[in-house]
Amino acid sequence: MSDQLLKGRVALITGGGRGLGRAIGLGYAAEGASVAVCSRTLSEVEETVSLIKANGGEAIGIAADLSQESESERIIDEIEKAFGKLDIVFLNAGGNSCGAREPIETVDSKAWVKTIEINLYTAFHVAKASIRLLKQSDNGKILTMGSGMGRRPNGQSSAYSASKAALWILTQSLSIELAEYGITVNEMIPGPVKSNIPDGEDFEPYLIDQGNWKNEWMKGSEEVVPLAVFLASQHEFGPSGQSFALNRRIL
Repeated sequence: MSDQLLKGRVALITGGGRGLGRAIGLGYAAEGASVAVCSRTLSEVEETVSLIKANGGEAIGIAADLSQESESERIIDEIEKAFGKLDIVFLNAGGNSCGAREPIETVDSKAWVKTIEINLYTAFHVAKASIRLLKQSDNGKILTMGSGMGRRPNGQSSAYSASKAALWILTQSLSIELAEYGITVNEMIPGPVKSNIPDGEDFEPYLIDQGNWKNEWMKGSEEVVPLAVFLASQHEFGPSGQSFALNRRIL
C-alpha cells in the first residue's frame, strides 16, 4: 500500500511558476499526484515542471492568462487530454503588486481594478471551468489561497483586501453549490511568506515584531506545503466551506 497521500490524483496549481505555487506543486508531486502547473510566464512554468520531473514526478505545464475565461477553459481541456481527469484545483494565482498599494483617495483606479481581476476573477474563471471534471472525481477538491488581509485590512491595500475578502465568500459559495457533487471547497491562509527566495540563498524563518504582525513568523514557501498537502488529502467526507490559517494573530 502506497504511503503517498495523493497517489493517483491529478492536481492543477494556478500561479505555479514560482514561489508558493511552485512549492505546492513540488509537494503534491512528491505525494504522488500528477500535476498541471499553470502560470502566465512560460519559462517559469517550464522550470517548475522540470523540477517536478527531476524529482521523479509527473507534470505538464500550461502558460495562460487566467483573467480570460476562454483561457481557463483551455487549460481544463488540456488537463483532460493529458490525464483524463482532475481531482484537485488549487487557486493560487494572484498578487499584491499591481500598483494599488495606496490609500483609496489617491490610488490609481485602473491598478485597483486590476488587483481585483488578478485575485478574484482568475479564481472564478478557473473554478467555473474545472467543475465539469471535478464532478467526475470521487473526491473533488477546490482550494483557494486566502489572506489575513481579507479579514483585517490596513490603510494602503484596499484592493488586495477586498479581493481576498470576496475570494473567501466565493469559497463558501462554491462549497454550498458543489456539495451535492461531493466536491469540497476550502480556503488556506498561509500568513507572512517570503515566497521568492533567490536560488542559492539560505533562508531561516524569523519572528516579526512590528504593528499587527507581532508574534508572526515570516516563513519560506516550504513551511506552507504541509498544510496544502493536508487539505488536498482529506477524505471525501472531510471539511468544506472552512478556512485554515497558519497565522498567529487573530484574523
